[in-house]
Amino acid sequence: MQLNDLEIFCQLYQLRSINQVAQALGYAQSNVSARLQQLERKFDTQLFNRTHQGITPTENGQLFYEYATDVLTKTSRLQEQLHPHHTDGTTAISELLFNYFTTETHAIDLNTHQYQIMSSSDIMALDEPKVDRVITYAQFSNPSFKEIDRQHFAATFLASSQTTDQLPYIVNSDHHCPFRARTLRFLHGDFSNVQEINSWESIINLVAHGQGIALLPSYLAKQRHLTSVWPKRHYQVPYATYQRDKLPR
Repeated sequence: MQLNDLEIFCQLYQLRSINQVAQALGYAQSNVSARLQQLERKFDTQLFNRTHQGITPTENGQLFYEYATDVLTKTSRLQEQLHPHHTDGTTAISELLFNYFTTETHAIDLNTHQYQIMSSSDIMALDEPKVDRVITYAQFSNPSFKEIDRQHFAATFLASSQTTDQLPYIVNSDHHCPFRARTLRFLHGDFSNVQEINSWESIINLVAHGQGIALLPSYLAKQRHLTSVWPKRHYQVPYATYQRDKLPR
């Protein structure tokens, strides 16, 4: 078993679709299926139930997800400890990713990094950033940085209940936000029922209190007691980690 097998499993757990994981990771669907079957044979248990609508984790699949995320998190921390020049300094990070790492993957370590939460537009506008690492879903490009990792996490339209008649769609006012862009594509650019808010925490609270619908990370459904609403599909939101390749002047 390789770490990549655990990463594939975690993607399967989050997206609940072999096809979507294959597309997200750039693998053949048969390759993803084979890796999953190898894990199930190795541990002599069924990790997912397969249906024509996708896959759902079994009880043992839930246990294995907790194990896999723990191993990947500890491996990431060990890598940072083995390469201390990667652990001192400040990380610029998008707000939703900071929340995701804090509550879901537990990959945030305040002992090794300071974190500067920034909007996608602010991250893209960094000229000579006084940070040594950037984690974002924005299109970040800076000659002093190199991309060292790329992952995806799932997002879906969420509301406080299935009754969504006349509720507005809420988007972040940051024009470089990928959640905003996907929502507007879904609405075919129609702003007639759209509210713009510049705070993710405010957007999440408005949705939780039945004031609107928003495209949000799927993990918030369980965390904030929200429900997936039409079109009830998971979108793959890519994000990347960039490491400073040169020391700042």
